[in-house]
Amino acid sequence: MKLRTGRTVEAGVIEPHNLLLNIYGRMYIILQIPNDPVRAEMETVDKRKVRGDRARANIVQHATQIASLEGLEGLTFGRIAASAGVARGNIQVLFGDRTALQLATIENGVALYTETVVVPAMALSSPLARLAALVEGWFSFVEQRTLPGGCLIHALSNEYRTRPGEIRDRVEHHRLEARRRIVDLLREARQAEELRAGVDVEELAFELTSFQSSANVAALMGETDQFELARRASRQRLAAASKTNK
Repeated sequence: MKLRTGRTVEAGVIEPHNLLLNIYGRMYIILQIPNDPVRAEMETVDKRKVRGDRARANIVQHATQIASLEGLEGLTFGRIAASAGVARGNIQVLFGDRTALQLATIENGVALYTETVVVPAMALSSPLARLAALVEGWFSFVEQRTLPGGCLIHALSNEYRTRPGEIRDRVEHHRLEARRRIVDLLREARQAEELRAGVDVEELAFELTSFQSSANVAALMGETDQFELARRASRQRLAAASKTNK
């Protein structure tokens, strides 16, 4: 069989699924070129990327566990290498520097909390139901030690409150985002007429986040009674603000 390019294809070499017929009945041949160097290189790059992504995820997971207990300042390439079972040089190749590793650790901790608590809560129907689930979810997240050090953002807010810089800015961004989420839900609840008249949205949001801050410390100190007090106070404040509460 003669191709337009002048190359000859031996009869019987081309598989049936490599033959295409157009609407005019002409036959075209799609050649599968063995040992294509470009394709082989692309496959090699893809495999390297998959391995790199897996290694990066493993490292960040270990870093998040450590940071929740010891803070971001406790993260060093050597410390993570020992925990994750990888070479120190590999961590440097994947992240470049310590700051990049610290920032990736923050994002991983936030992503874990978002997936565990925020996404299920925000799937509920009413604003007040979403807020109640968000509050309950936070206490469960800390109580169940989803991260061994409880709420990562609360812990890092204390660690970096007097340390200006990129890391502090990132922590502050997520801290304010969590607070805005509560405020937004309270405002939506007010618009949906789920709140009692006279409820101060900003004040209630402040109280709820203050309860969480105290509860996170209590959980780490083993003060179960104080942790439960904060949870109970959160429930009571939400119930008191609800228009349906008798």
